[in-house]
Amino acid sequence: MKIYDLPRDRDKKIYVEDKVVIFGHVDGMYSYCWLEEDKSKLVHLACYLELEDYKDGYKIKEVEINEED
Repeated sequence: MKIYDLPRDRDKKIYVEDKVVIFGHVDGMYSYCWLEEDKSKLVHLACYLELEDYKDGYKIKEVEINEED
């Protein structure tokens, strides 16, 4: 699931490293989010990022990079 696929029925938690970001809505190519601990701190994640289920929300899916010699 990508960020732009998140249901819009209520705020969703996205775990980013050691922070919890609350997803509000999509705004163009980015999302309008804020830190759970401080709503005045805005976060704009790219809407095409892949998410996976995690705890009571989601986390950004890790991307595997295959390097060729």
